[in-house]
Amino acid sequence: MFEKIKSIFVKKENKASKYVSCEYIQHGFNVDYEDIKMCCFNCHEGGGRQILIDNYKGENIDWNKFFKEKRKLRELNKKGIILERCKGCFFLKEREWDDEDYINFMVFNHWTQCNCKCKYCFTNEQSDFFNSRKNYNMFPQIEKLVKMGKVRGGGEIGFGGGEPALLPEFEPMVNMLLDAGCDNIRVHSSGVKYSPAIERGLAEGKLTLVVSVDSGTPEVYENIKRVNHFDKVWENLAKYAASQTNNKYKAKTKYIIYPNFNDTKEEFDKFLELSVNAGIRSMVLDVEGGWYEQNKYKVPDYIYDLLDYALKRAEDSSMKNVEVYDRANHMRINKEEYIKLRDNAK
Repeated sequence: MFEKIKSIFVKKENKASKYVSCEYIQHGFNVDYEDIKMCCFNCHEGGGRQILIDNYKGENIDWNKFFKEKRKLRELNKKGIILERCKGCFFLKEREWDDEDYINFMVFNHWTQCNCKCKYCFTNEQSDFFNSRKNYNMFPQIEKLVKMGKVRGGGEIGFGGGEPALLPEFEPMVNMLLDAGCDNIRVHSSGVKYSPAIERGLAEGKLTLVVSVDSGTPEVYENIKRVNHFDKVWENLAKYAASQTNNKYKAKTKYIIYPNFNDTKEEFDKFLELSVNAGIRSMVLDVEGGWYEQNKYKVPDYIYDLLDYALKRAEDSSMKNVEVYDRANHMRINKEEYIKLRDNAK
């Protein structure tokens, strides 16, 4: 069931309940389009994405066996043994971890159908394959896990994809998780198709919606997304924003800085203005992942400047919360180190 585990040994004096691990090693998994992985993080030295169930297509899961294998991983961590694929991951932390069998961190990425055709999407590398592949239904397996009492709140449930609102099981899945007490569901959506389940989660303050518009003008939107849904997305965002209650600003717009496409202060300012006018009071900043991997040690100064500018403009506006995703935040925090490596390479 579990992929053969490669690991490195980390010297550690304290082998009690306080040890180095992460939420996904302890109590999580990532449902992918080809297998079930530990997580979806891959921007660190080890590469991440430890496979738990290989070549998975919706078959029955023996959750008792699954938890048995998870316990083996926890025992490795207690001994100071870190999985090779987890090496260098900034989600690893030393703290006291519980030893119970439950899941409160799940990411669903097991479909690739979408109503946008973003230029930066990973599916572009094998478009024929991803456009023709079929979904599998994960709802029965999660329903079984819920009925076992093994799904808890307090963690994070994420939907990526693909476009979640196009997934047939999305509406019943979100409603089931909300009914099960999950209080931190995070949905990344194009915003093109309106979802009643997302509206419910926002109204209850238990769901965060992130819509990556990445633009402030129809021209830039269509150039990046390669569809003509600019006005519709902002209309849906205004409806989502209106459904929020108790000042929990969980409907967020996202701006991925994509060099050579939307990397100007003028475009960001228009995006920010549209967000505010739609009633959005939370936003997310990031840097496009594929570009980052190829250029992280040769980032031009204007990208750092734009990131700082966008953050300050958002904070000075009526935004109540501005979130910088880990990749972009790592760039900001380690800017001097990145620039030194860049300049030394010239």
